[in-house]
Amino acid sequence: MKVITAIIVCLLTASCQTHWDLLPTSEVVLTEGMVLTGTNPNGTVTISAGKGTERTFKGDDWSKRRELIPRTTRWYGSLGLYDPADSFTPHGRLLVDEGRLFFDSESEALRYLAGCKNFKPVFNNHGLVFGYHVENIPGGEPTRSVQVWQIYIRGQRPESLRGAQDLAVTVKGGTIPDTAKPNPAPIGYEKTLGEKEYSPE
Repeated sequence: MKVITAIIVCLLTASCQTHWDLLPTSEVVLTEGMVLTGTNPNGTVTISAGKGTERTFKGDDWSKRRELIPRTTRWYGSLGLYDPADSFTPHGRLLVDEGRLFFDSESEALRYLAGCKNFKPVFNNHGLVFGYHVENIPGGEPTRSVQVWQIYIRGQRPESLRGAQDLAVTVKGGTIPDTAKPNPAPIGYEKTLGEKEYSPE
């Protein structure tokens, strides 16, 4: 019975796997030493990239270190990193998505972001996107969700985007490639586009 309980705990919390290696196909945004700071109406978060998939997240009165999991299936357009925040409790969870997103036009990119309204995404003119959502849970610490995307349009980082706020999302240390193309991978869920373009409030 103890063995079965231990297996269940490992499956639910992913505590049996604490280190993840980047895959050759991983489409990450941040690399070791980079620090991203994003501010949207839900708050400010600083994300520091360590080796491989290690990320440290800091906000007002909270901080969490995570080893993100590389995706092996393209998930709503992303073949990046994620943390599903498996937990026995709804309190204090941190859900994370980081990756590159590829579009054929600026309008297509803004229509995609329209589907992320809960995260209130903000982005700079070079297509670096930060989204942050806080869900208050009665009786404990809120659950938080963070998204970091790098948009590419026809394989290029944009030079300007409608609605961009350059001071709302910044990055220091290291560089993000100016060009990229999607790596081959099975598609789990297709990207969905809204009927209207997203514009930060």
